[in-house]
Amino acid sequence: MTGLLRLSSVLGCSALITMGALVPGAANADTPAPGAPTSSATGAGAPAVPATPARTPSASTSYSLSPEEFGLTISPVRLAVAPDDIGKTQEVLAVNRGRSPLTVEVEKRNFTSDSKGALTYEENAPYAASTWVTVAPSHFELAPGATQVVTAEVAQPAGAEPGDHQFALLFFVPSGQGKGNVRIKRGLASPVFITVPGDLDDSVSLTGLSAPSFSRGGPVDVTASVHNLGNVHRDFRAPASLSVTSAGSATAFPDFTVPRDASRDISTSWDPPFMCVCHPSVSFANDGQPVQTQTVRVVVFPWHLFAILAGAVALLVLLVRSARRRYRASVNRAAVALTSSGSSRDG
Repeated sequence: MTGLLRLSSVLGCSALITMGALVPGAANADTPAPGAPTSSATGAGAPAVPATPARTPSASTSYSLSPEEFGLTISPVRLAVAPDDIGKTQEVLAVNRGRSPLTVEVEKRNFTSDSKGALTYEENAPYAASTWVTVAPSHFELAPGATQVVTAEVAQPAGAEPGDHQFALLFFVPSGQGKGNVRIKRGLASPVFITVPGDLDDSVSLTGLSAPSFSRGGPVDVTASVHNLGNVHRDFRAPASLSVTSAGSATAFPDFTVPRDASRDISTSWDPPFMCVCHPSVSFANDGQPVQTQTVRVVVFPWHLFAILAGAVALLVLLVRSARRRYRASVNRAAVALTSSGSSRDG
C-alpha cells in the first residue's frame, strides 16, 4: 500500500485543497508490485528495459476482513509497463477488507517525485502520461470482502520520446455525510511507469553518503543520495538492494526506486561495532561502468558506559575509604576504652 491520501473539501466546495501539492505520506513510488520486478537493477549494472509487469491479479473474494471500517487495498501497488507490454491491458485489483461498503472513484494524475519518494500531483508534470491511458471502470461499489479489477489500456502517441513516461492511478473513497463542514476524501495511489522503446538508459549517480561523525553506539542512521542520469527509472530491490558495508558486515537499504530525472535520499540503520573508528561505505556500478563508492567516517565510543563504569569505580573507592575510616575510628575507640579501664584499676 503506497499511502493514504487525505483530500478535503470545505463548506461543500468541490475543489480538492491538496490537488497539485505534496500530501505527506500520500503516495510513494517505492513499493514494489508483488512478484513483479520492474527494472531489475543489480550492483553490477542492470538492463535498461523494465521486466514484464505482474501477472493478472486474482479476482478471488476469499479475503479476510480487517477490524477497521476503512480497508481498501490495491494490488499491484505499482505498475511498470515495459515496451513489449504497451498496448496490452494492464490490471489492478481493488479489495475491500473493511467492514463497510465502499464507493470507489478512479482518477488519473500526473506526478513528480521528491527526494523522499513522495509524489506531488501536477497537471503539467514532466513526462506526463495520464492522457495515454483509458481506465475502466472509473466508478464502482465494493461490498466488504469484495473485489474489483480495474483495467488500464495504454495507447502510446506517435513520436513519443524513448524512456519512462508516468502517471498515477488514484483510488478515491468519497467521504460520507458527517457533522461539521470539513469532509475527508480517502484513497490510495498506484504509480504507473510506461517505458517507450528506443535508446534506454537506467544509469544513476551516487552523489553522497552521510552519517553522524560521532556515535555512542547502537544503530546509526546512514543516508545515501542517488540521482537518475538516464531516461528510465532505476530500482534497488532485494536481492540486489543497495547496501552499506563496514568491517565485513553489510546492511541493506530499504527497497527504493529512482524515477527518471529524479534524486532520492534513502536511509538505513547500520549497527556498528561496540567501539571503533569506522568507515561505512556504499558501492554500486552502472552497466559496463566503473564501480562508484562513497565513504563516511564515524567514531563510535560508548562514553556513557565508561561514565557509568567510572562512577561505579569512584563509588566503590568512596565506600572502601569510608569503611576504612569507620574501622580506624572503632579501633581508636577500643584503644581509648582499654586505656581508660587500665587507668581506673591502677587508681
